[in-house]
Amino acid sequence: MPRKIPSMRYDTLKRGESMGRILAAIGIVVNLFLPGVGSLIMGKWTTGLVQLGVLAVVWVLKMVSFGFLGPVLWPVSGIVWLWALVGGILTYIDRGRPREALNRPRL
Repeated sequence: MPRKIPSMRYDTLKRGESMGRILAAIGIVVNLFLPGVGSLIMGKWTTGLVQLGVLAVVWVLKMVSFGFLGPVLWPVSGIVWLWALVGGILTYIDRGRPREALNRPRL
């Protein structure tokens, strides 16, 4: 009886790695709406808490200043949103690589 050859996808993505990639994809979508929360979902606790903290300070300052600081604070919000989005995408890419590729130095 011929031996069944496992598929390439099963060999390259173990169950834990594929779950990590799924969580990273969910984290990207959540980061689109709530920057920082998606980072927490991906397991990046420090990054997520810093993103949430910066956004909380920005929103409190916007409310307290009655919009006078808006022109200064809107770019800060945009930068945090972009940081969360790019961090999520990079996490998704890293979790899709085989373990051997993660151990090699990047050029």
